[in-house]
Amino acid sequence: MRQKYIGIDIGTSSIKFAVVTNQLRSLLSFQKAYTYVTPRKGWSEIEPDQWIIIVMEGIKEILSQFPPQEIAGIGLTGQMHTTAFIDGKMQSIRPAIMWNDMRTKELIPQIKSELAQSKQTTSLAKIVSTGSPLANVLWMKQNEPESFAQLSHFLIAKDYIVMKLTGAISTDHCDASTTSMYDVEAERWSSAVQTLFGLSPSLFPPINASSQLVGRLTPAVQKELGISVAIPVTAGTGDNVAAALASGSFANEQPLLSLGTSGVVAVPNNRMKLKPVGKNVVVKIRPEDHQILTQGTVQSGANTNSWWLADILKTTDYQSEQKAISQGALGINKVIFFPHLKGEKILFANPSLRGAFVGLSLETTRAEIYQALLEGVGFGLKQLFAVMKNEAPPDYFTLVGGGAKSELWGQILANIFNCPMKQVKESQDAVYGAAILAILGVEGEFLAYGKSHVMIEPTEALVKRYEVSYQRYLKLVEAMLSYTKEVAP
Repeated sequence: MRQKYIGIDIGTSSIKFAVVTNQLRSLLSFQKAYTYVTPRKGWSEIEPDQWIIIVMEGIKEILSQFPPQEIAGIGLTGQMHTTAFIDGKMQSIRPAIMWNDMRTKELIPQIKSELAQSKQTTSLAKIVSTGSPLANVLWMKQNEPESFAQLSHFLIAKDYIVMKLTGAISTDHCDASTTSMYDVEAERWSSAVQTLFGLSPSLFPPINASSQLVGRLTPAVQKELGISVAIPVTAGTGDNVAAALASGSFANEQPLLSLGTSGVVAVPNNRMKLKPVGKNVVVKIRPEDHQILTQGTVQSGANTNSWWLADILKTTDYQSEQKAISQGALGINKVIFFPHLKGEKILFANPSLRGAFVGLSLETTRAEIYQALLEGVGFGLKQLFAVMKNEAPPDYFTLVGGGAKSELWGQILANIFNCPMKQVKESQDAVYGAAILAILGVEGEFLAYGKSHVMIEPTEALVKRYEVSYQRYLKLVEAMLSYTKEVAP
C-alpha cells in the first residue's frame, strides 16, 4: 500500500486541496471557493467556521476516492496575518480579521511610535501594518473589550484549522514571525511586546516547526468523516513559505515571485541574514532549521486581474483577453497602470494610496488597458525588489500563484526584470508545499523538490523597451504620491 498525503491551502478566496504520493506525484487536486465579507468600508472578515466546513467537505471528497488507511498525513498552509480569536472552549469569538483588512489604519502610527521606543522592538515598528495580528489584537482590545475579555488565544488561519482537526493550539515560526509580536533573533514570542501592550503571554499559541506533527484527527472529527483512523496533522506554515518549499527555492536560494491575490517578492537565504526592507520571515521546516525568507508585498497582485476582467468587464475568459494582446505591442504601450489599488505597506507605507490608468485616449483599446494592468503589476514588483537590496542579481525568479500560470505575464515579467522566470508546474504551488510538510513530518525526509518547469527568457529588444517604460512608470509613482497627499483625508 503506497502512502498518500493531503495538502490543504486556506487561500483568500478559495481553499485548495491536493493528494500526492511521497514523491509529490499529484493524484488529485481541486479547490472550493468562498467569499469573505466587508461589513464596513475597508473591513475584510470571515466567520472562521466557514473554513472548517469547507475543509471537512474537501476531506470527505478525498476519502470518497482514497481509503482512509492510505492517508498517512495532512499538511496545512494558508494566508498569513489573518487573525482568528478563540475562547477557552476553542470557539470563535468574532469573525476573523483578514490580512487585507484596513480597520487599523488609524491605529498603526501609534503602534509604530510605541514599538520604536525600545531597542528590543524597533525592528517590529518597521513591519507592523494594517492586517498585522498585533494591530488586530490591539484593535479588539480597544474596540471590543467584552470580546477581548473572552480571548484565550489568537490564531492565524491555518492554525484555526489545525485546532479544529486535532484540538491542538499551535502556530509555526513563519506565521509567528509576521505577527509583529515575535523576537526574530531569539526565535520566540517577544516578551517586550507583551509587556509594552499589556498582552498576557497566555494569549500566544505555542510555536512549532512547520513539519512537526502536533496532533491527530480527534474522535469527533473522525466520526464526522465516517472513518476510524487518527490521521496525523502537521503545524503547517504560511503560503509563501509553502510555495518556496514546493518550488525548491530554499535549496537554490533564488527569489520567488508570487502572483496570488497580492503580489509577493520573497528572497530566501540559509544564513539567517536579516534584510533592512521587507518582512524577515523565520523558516523552521524542521526544528533544526534556521532560514530566513524576506518578503515584500504589493497589496494588489493577481486580484487586479480578477477586478478588471470579472468585476469590470464581466468576463472570466482570461485566455481570450490575453490572446488579444499583440506580441508587437509589448514594451511600447502608451497606457501605464499604477497598481496600488488597496494601499501599499513596504514601498510607501501608505494605506490611502490608490491606483490609476494614465495615458488613455479615444483610440485606447481594451487589449492595451489589460496589457497595462499586467505590466503595471510587474513594474510595482520590480520597484519593490529594488528596495529590498538583494546582494547579487538572481539567476532567475520562480513564479508561483494563480497568475503564474500565464505564459504572457511570465514573458512580461522576464523582460521587465531582465531575468529568466522559472514557471513551475502546478505541483509546486503552496498546497503542495503543505503536502511536503506532511511527508516530512511522517517520513522525516523529502527529496523531489521542484523538478518540472519551463524557463521563460528575456529578449534584448523587449528588455530595452521595458526599461524605457519603467522609467515612465517611476515618474507616475512620484505624481501619484503627490496626488495622494493632496486628496488623502
